[in-house]
Amino acid sequence: MVQESDSKLQCSVLNDVTVVDFSVNAAGPNCAMMLADFGANVIKVEPPSGDATRHWGISRYGDERQFTATFLAMNRNKAGVVLDLKQQEGRDAAYALIRQADVVLSSFLPDVAQRLGVDYASAARINSQVIHCSITGFGGTGPMRDRPAFDMLMQACAGHMSITGEPGQPSVRIGPSSIDFLTGANAAFGIMLALRHRERSGHGQAIDISLYDTAVHLMTSHIGEYTGSGRIAGKFGSQFPMMAPYGIFQASDAEFYLGVSSDEMWQRFCAAIGRPGLASDQRFASNAGRLSERTALYDLLLPLLRQEPARHWVDLALELRIPASLVENVAGVVANEQTAARELLVDTGIGGVKTAGIPLKLSRTPGRVLRSAPRLGEDNERIFTALHLAGQGGLR
Repeated sequence: MVQESDSKLQCSVLNDVTVVDFSVNAAGPNCAMMLADFGANVIKVEPPSGDATRHWGISRYGDERQFTATFLAMNRNKAGVVLDLKQQEGRDAAYALIRQADVVLSSFLPDVAQRLGVDYASAARINSQVIHCSITGFGGTGPMRDRPAFDMLMQACAGHMSITGEPGQPSVRIGPSSIDFLTGANAAFGIMLALRHRERSGHGQAIDISLYDTAVHLMTSHIGEYTGSGRIAGKFGSQFPMMAPYGIFQASDAEFYLGVSSDEMWQRFCAAIGRPGLASDQRFASNAGRLSERTALYDLLLPLLRQEPARHWVDLALELRIPASLVENVAGVVANEQTAARELLVDTGIGGVKTAGIPLKLSRTPGRVLRSAPRLGEDNERIFTALHLAGQGGLR
């Protein structure tokens, strides 16, 4: 597609939107960063101790050693201030920010947000047109609403771990914090819908987003299977319960992914590897047959795959237009030419740390990375001087 760009619109599609971001950890900051990447004026409000992700992991970066890779990865393009919301002066400053905000983003538990005065009801009293997005573990309603939660807890609570890992083995965590990041994306989508509604009606509203809702939604096909047939999904390891052969396989030197997703692909694959008998065997002629006879199929197929290196099988599959890949580590992803072609690495300018770039490609209004994550309280003086609040108690 030809990349068209309007210099007046580039990275400015949200430049008339101000977001006051009280959220911490991953989901909320990721949401705010997505908006900031497309021009929103995001003011990240941290407690005096800083966002928790400033303290995650071992490595520290920057002259003041106050950055972690995780914090840098989720807080670019934002201004940063520090407020102590436990002090009246801090709350007064927060109200000044909310008064001129289009969006308020929070990740406090419902009762905590109310106690600190940054819940929707409090924000709407200050700014009747404000859009307030609350991101919590379990949402604003239900018997579990007051429980704190993290991505890994949700993987356990919403059934993800029950289907992740090898059969008969202990449950394992999904590698990336996928629930956190998808919750952030859901929140950004909800905010855009609310902004669109406000354009038409003039009304703000509350948005209630939870990690639990996102996690349950990710289980939708398994929920459908259970409610329809009564079958409870279990662990399937590195294979896939809906197709065969489909999954991760061991070659002579390494693992690789092979995705034979149709009977026609199966016929081509068998012909290419010199095993036409596998294709003509009625047990394996259809995907349903290959699934029901998976053990017999793999008894024949796995020893064959171990005879050649992984690159051999990946190259062969790609020639046959069958999805395949080496099992890459992070170093391989960073070095991949496709990563560079898609502009998926951003240099933070701090300690050599690079983070993932913008995953949304818009032809007329592309996002841009204009600044790295803020130092703790970096923009206090500039922002609060403009609001005539500089030097008040509760500010840092």
